[in-house]
Amino acid sequence: MYDLLTACPLFRGLTSDQIKALLESPDNYTVTRYLPGEQIARRDTAYSGLMIVLQGKVCGRMTDPHGKQLVVDTLEAPQLIAPAFLFGGYNRLPIDIVAETETQIMTLHRGFVFEMMQENVLILSNFIDIISNRANVWSKKIYFLSFKSLKQKVALYLLDHSSEVNPVVPIPDIREIAEYFEATRTSLTTVLDDLQKKHLINYDENNITVLNRTALNDLLK
Repeated sequence: MYDLLTACPLFRGLTSDQIKALLESPDNYTVTRYLPGEQIARRDTAYSGLMIVLQGKVCGRMTDPHGKQLVVDTLEAPQLIAPAFLFGGYNRLPIDIVAETETQIMTLHRGFVFEMMQENVLILSNFIDIISNRANVWSKKIYFLSFKSLKQKVALYLLDHSSEVNPVVPIPDIREIAEYFEATRTSLTTVLDDLQKKHLINYDENNITVLNRTALNDLLK
């Protein structure tokens, strides 16, 4: 467990022995297992402990006004769940957290997290970095939502997930990526086909290769 936590953003820069020393008392945390599809936490419940995915994959879901379930985020081990909502005047989860696979969750009690940050400047620095990075990610998602056209959303996604050096974007099942765009599989395939005909991308069932970044950027204007 401690070797795994060396890859966790909160403990970045610490050895497994140092993490073990920090977590020596089991009174400071709990570890819980969940089956695929099982709810880990419900939206709007008090977030009294920092959850870390030790094993498996979880997703954050919310329900739109029409009752449709939307996947907001997906996290794999050893990532943190909703660290920005641990402290503050309104420390309640904004989404439902559900296990996608067999999952193991470590929950660090909030008071203990605060003590660790007081005693270890590296953990404090890591936590601030995590919050800042998450704020940056969410600002990009808000920007993403400002586009009404599916073609624009696909263009932005491809630009964010590729570069001049590495133009290839691995894609999951087409159904899963369609859900991400809140689109049907047919409409997403139509957009990808159109971009491919215009030689902006090339795609198959596993990857999308960006061929013309300038043209994709022009779609966002």
